[in-house]
Parts: sequence; structure tokens; C-alpha cells
Amino acid sequence: MISVEEFKERRKKLIDSLKDYSLLIMFCGCSKKRSEDENYDFLANRNFYYLTNIEQEKSIYVALKAYGTYREYLFVSEYDPIKEKWYGKRLTLDEARSKSGVENVLFLDTIESKIKTFLQENNNPYGYIENIYLDLDSEQKISEKNTIESFVNTLKADYSTRSIQDAYPLLKEQRLVKSNAEVDEFKEAVSKTNIGIRKLMKEARAGLYEYQLSSLFEYVIRDTDYSPLSFPTICASGVNATCLHYPTPMDKLKDGDLLLLDLGAKNNGYCADISRTFPINGKFSPLQRKIYSIVLGCNKYIITKIRPGVTIRELQEMTVEYLAEGCLEAKLISKKEDIRNYYFHGISHSIGLDTHDIGCSEKDRPLEVGNIISCEPGLYFKEHGIGVRIEDDILVSEGGNINLSAGIIKEIDDIEKYLSNKK
Repeated sequence: MISVEEFKERRKKLIDSLKDYSLLIMFCGCSKKRSEDENYDFLANRNFYYLTNIEQEKSIYVALKAYGTYREYLFVSEYDPIKEKWYGKRLTLDEARSKSGVENVLFLDTIESKIKTFLQENNNPYGYIENIYLDLDSEQKISEKNTIESFVNTLKADYSTRSIQDAYPLLKEQRLVKSNAEVDEFKEAVSKTNIGIRKLMKEARAGLYEYQLSSLFEYVIRDTDYSPLSFPTICASGVNATCLHYPTPMDKLKDGDLLLLDLGAKNNGYCADISRTFPINGKFSPLQRKIYSIVLGCNKYIITKIRPGVTIRELQEMTVEYLAEGCLEAKLISKKEDIRNYYFHGISHSIGLDTHDIGCSEKDRPLEVGNIISCEPGLYFKEHGIGVRIEDDILVSEGGNINLSAGIIKEIDDIEKYLSNKK
């Protein structure tokens, strides 16, 4: 569990990076309408949660930096006995204060006057606040009738002389480097995922439907501390495994096919992201073994290359070269450039509070100690009905890396031995 002190340290680090005479406003967000009177499940803005430990929708965090010091405020919904009868308990001011470590916790109906006070031009005890920082990375619904875009437009109209600044790049720098406590959350998420994978391997057999196994994984994970999934489970058998994000797990498992799993459990918001592939009948065919061995060899080779200073683009180039050489030697392709027909995705992305975490598209950024990334080579031969992907979660460490998912079975002999012990 991340301590309240760590959340306080995160906020201080962010505020220290702001210009003096600045106002930071961060929104938790608001659930979006799905249909008629039904909303999508709410997920707090991950940057907001990262700073506050609060996941109650409509909450707002504000920090004022002036004269080289700062003060911070958290605004939450006021107690409403009618709404609580329908939607459950809301945080009290004391509970919000305890969870976040923010001392000044107020009700939402006071925020407008607070912001006006902070931004008043004349007789402002905080000086002239020149900059307003917001998370501008993506569209965000912040109330029933307001988005971050409309809020920014209102600020520009009301305070045209102020500079609107994007806090997202500053948050990205912080979130990419995981603390020891965050690494512990990952380890627990991976451990839960391993339990689910082993259960699926034991239960998989010809005649079952893919959705039965994906549902079983969710049940196992939910049954473990009521943990949520990192993302909708990919459970793809046979030729379906050649589709990267196979969306509809409706087919029956067939004897002789491989089953590709891409799945993960969350722990206190942190997402495991693991892929494993195994034979439904417990034995790899010669062709399956050949293709799997190339992917496994690539997975293990690239992990040895993950270290501070290396870029994801460089890892991708090594991956393409390794897979091309392996497929040429195995006579699976006739020339190197054909590999792009059978390996057509990236080797890695950052992982954190989002499965494809903040900064995941920056392929030329050198890795640094504390980054957590995936290592996920794959080969997909539609003509053979074979798709293989093996994905591990890797912590970049001093002088190299630590494979956080090293305990999840992936060697051919180990897989076949484990599957031979099915009931």
C-alpha cells in the first residue's frame, strides 16, 4: 500500500517544478453517460489519483505556489443523504484528509470563490498569479456539463492575461520512475495474475469456449481481494491468436491448438500485463514448438538487453533482427523483410497506473532506473493457425533489470510438465 507520506511527497515534487506564482488545478473527473440513465463505470483520472490517493468522482485538487512556498486544497462532494441511499457512501472531510494527506479539505461548492480569490488582480495577498497549470493531455469530463476543454476556454475568457500551462509533461517525468512502494504493488499484481494463469492452464481443454476461460480468470482475480482486471482479457485460441487484440472470445477450444492469453490483475491501481501461450492438449506439435522456441528465445534475449540508457526503439530493432534470423533459420520465411508479415507490433511499452502507461509512445527516450516496461515479442502465422506471444514485466535497475514476472511459467518443458498433471 502506498503511504500517505508518499502521496504528499509526490505533490511537493510536482509543485516544486512549477513556476512561482502559479495555480495548479487537477480534476478527478466524472463518469460519462452510457445510455439513458446508465453511466460507464467511473475511473479516476490517473494523474489525479497519483497525486491524491482519492478516487471519488468530481473531486478537485488545487495548489497555490507563491513567494517560494505553497498551500494546497482538496474539494470533495458534500454529504447528500438521498444520493447515498442510491449510490453509496461518500468521503467525509476527515476521511478525505486522512487518505490524501491534504489538510485543507473543503466542499465543492466553495471552489469557485476560492479560485477567484487566488486569481484576483488587485490586493491579492498571494501576489499576481501568472500561471494556471492543468492536466491537458486528454479530453476529460469534469462535471455533468463541463469538460477540461470548456473549463480552459472559460479561464482564458475570464483571465486573459494569465498563461495556461500543461502539467502533464511534469507528471509524466514523475510517474515514469517508480518508487519502491510502487514496485511492491506491481509484484503483488503479477502474483495475482500468476494465480489466474495457472488456474486457466489447469482448466483449459478442448470443447470449452474461450469466454469461459476469460470469465474464469476474472472470477479468480476478483476472488483475490476483489481485485479488478488491468484490461479486458484476451483469450484467443488457434487462428484467433493471430489477431493482436482479439475482441470476441466466442470460439470453442480445439485439440491441437495453442491458446494465447494476454491478461493482468491490478493491485491498488497498478497494472500487471502478462502474455503466455500454451498447447490446449498439453503437448506442443513440432511446428508449434519451433515457433514458440523462437519467440521464447527472443523474449529472454531482449530481457538481457534492457538496462538504463537503452531506448525502446533500439530494443525493437534487436527484436526484429532476432525474429527474422530465427524464422529464416527455421525456414518459416524466405527473406528477412518478410518478418513484418508475422511480427507487426512493438516490443515494449511502459506500465504503471495505466496498462499502456504515461509516456509509452516515447520510443527514443533512454530507459532509466525505476522504469517498468513490457517485453513482448510474438509471431503470428495465420496460415498455420498459430499465434505466440510471451510478455513479461521488467523493472529497469542499476546495471540491468529485474524480471517481475520471472515466476510465471514459460519454458516448454515446464509448461508440458505442468499441463501433464491436469485432473
